[in-house]
Order: sequence, then structure tokens, then C-alpha cells
Amino acid sequence: MESNIILPPKTMDITRIVSALFLILPITILLLGCRQDESKIRIGVSIPRTTAPTYTLMREKMIELGKKEKHNVEIIWNGVKDQGSTKNHIALEKRRIEEMFNLDIKALVLKPLDSKLAYAIVHDAKNRNPPVPVISLDQMITGVSTYGHITVNEISLGEQAAQYLINQISGKGKVLVLEGPIGIPSLRNISIGVYNVLNTYKQIHIHNRASPLNEQSASSTTDQVLRDYAKNIQAILAVDSCLAVGAIQAVQLHGMTDLILTVGVGASQAACQLVIEGQHDAEVDLQPAERGEEAFKAAMNAIKQKPFDFDQQLQNGGIMTKVKFASSRIITKSNYTLVKKMWPDLFKNRNGVR
Repeated sequence: MESNIILPPKTMDITRIVSALFLILPITILLLGCRQDESKIRIGVSIPRTTAPTYTLMREKMIELGKKEKHNVEIIWNGVKDQGSTKNHIALEKRRIEEMFNLDIKALVLKPLDSKLAYAIVHDAKNRNPPVPVISLDQMITGVSTYGHITVNEISLGEQAAQYLINQISGKGKVLVLEGPIGIPSLRNISIGVYNVLNTYKQIHIHNRASPLNEQSASSTTDQVLRDYAKNIQAILAVDSCLAVGAIQAVQLHGMTDLILTVGVGASQAACQLVIEGQHDAEVDLQPAERGEEAFKAAMNAIKQKPFDFDQQLQNGGIMTKVKFASSRIITKSNYTLVKKMWPDLFKNRNGVR
């Protein structure tokens, strides 16, 4: 009976066999390497611009968490306007997200340039095979269901700032609230939170003022209020850090730094500098790194097909969207080192650690 196994002739040069093996071996290694690369988990993140410190800290946190995962999660980051190009940014956003899809991202974290036009991006993600879950970040995508939405609770920021103020002045006194310009939803929400708290205290007398969103206007407005009320103001609450910085300039001009409590929202570099120097009492820090952590956890849960961990559902057109609120905290003279990673320049050449 004849065998079907074909053996090499006895006269074959053994060196040819060795040479063939050396040719095959690199190709085999390359193929294995490609397979490993294909198995890598990729998460796409698209935002309008990688502004510092908010989105730079978010990116750093997501990359850090990705490296800790056993599957080595890769973050593909897209700041649409980072290059400062004058191109059609809406078209550029769509094209770069399509490139992410082609790189086989497993989840997309999206802060869109236009919340209404982003519907098409979500639609494309759902039509992928397999579908790519979308998590909206900071700006809800209008009228379309997503895996979930991650943002800061702006009303809670105002409540947090106001409650700190109340605790410091024992629930009584005259309070100047700088609301910022009319027509900015985020500042309006912070103001709502402020009044949610202040209005529950009968011995709190509120003087509120709208002001353009710049230090000079806030300083002029505060100066005028201090003159109008013969400096009889016990506290100032500004819904944005730049307004707080302007208000502090007027307080300093009147020599009232030690007599008027000042609280701001946002923890900007200038405001934190004043906290460190003892010229400003407190800032509400929005903790962007923690928001990045929430976005990463949400993306990983979506990839694993786990339910979205949400705090509440909010109306979004004709649908309800699940929302996760990131944490915030109060920064004062006693804990200002918490912002060291956010504003490292403030800590250069400073002696000692608090």
C-alpha cells in the first residue's frame, strides 16, 4: 500500500530547508503580531478642542487608566480644532470619527461641535457591525439615544458654593451674587443652585448683579455695590472664577479682604493663585481628571455590555437620557495642594508642602 505522505528526496540540500525556515519564521511572527494588535481594545474620544486644564487632564487620566488594564486599552484622542485649521470643522469631526471606526474602536466618547448635527455620528455608530456604543460628554446629543451622558451637575456646583458660604457666615448677612451674562445656560444653572440654598435662609439678604464674563466688569460691578451699600456686604459669590477674580480686585481696593468672604466656581489658575495667597476664600473645583475617569469606566462598561451607571435621567427631546454626574470639591487655603496637578506652575519655587 502506497503512502500519501511525500518526503523530500534524500539528495535535497539541508541548507535549503534551513533557508526556507528562516524565510517563513519572520512572516509567522509578523502575523502573530498583527493578531495581537487586532485584539487591542481601542476607545475613541472626540472633543472640539483639547483645552487646558480640563481636557488635558481628562486625556491623561484616560490614558493612565488604559495602561493599567490587562488588555492595554488604547485611547485614540481627537481634538477637532487642536491644529487651529480654518477647515470645515463639522466635516473634519465626522471624517476623523470615521477614521476611528476604521481603526475598530469599541466605544466612542463624544463632545460634539454641534449637538444637533451629531445625530448622524450616533446613527453611523449604531449601524457599525458590531455597533459602537456612544457616551456623550459635557454636551448632550439632541434627540437621540446614547449609552449614557457624563457631565458636571451645574446646579449642584451652585449649591455647593452657596452652602460653603452659608456655613462660613453662620447663615446671616448681606450677600452679593455675581451671575455673569444673561443667556449662558451653564451659568444660569449654577445661579439656580446658588438660590436654591440662599433662599432658604431668612437672615440672608441677596443683592444679585448680571455682569459680562470678564474681570474688569466684575470689578466695576462689585466696586459700585460696595459704594452703594457703604461696604455693608458680608460675602460675595461669583458663578465663574473670572468674576470672582474681578470681585476680589474691588474688595482689595476697598481694603475689605479680611472682612468679606469670597467664593467662586471653576477653580481657574488666577483664582487658585489668590486662594494660595490668602486673598480669596474658596473655589469649587470641577475635577476634570475625575470626569475623565468616569468617561473611561463608562466606555469599558459599554464594551463589556454592562448597564450604564447613572445618577438620574434627563429629558432630551422626546427621549430620556441616563446621566452620570462627576464629582466636585471645595478648594481653600487648607487644601490648595489638591490643584497641584491641574496648575503645576503655581507650585514652582514654593517651599514646603501643605
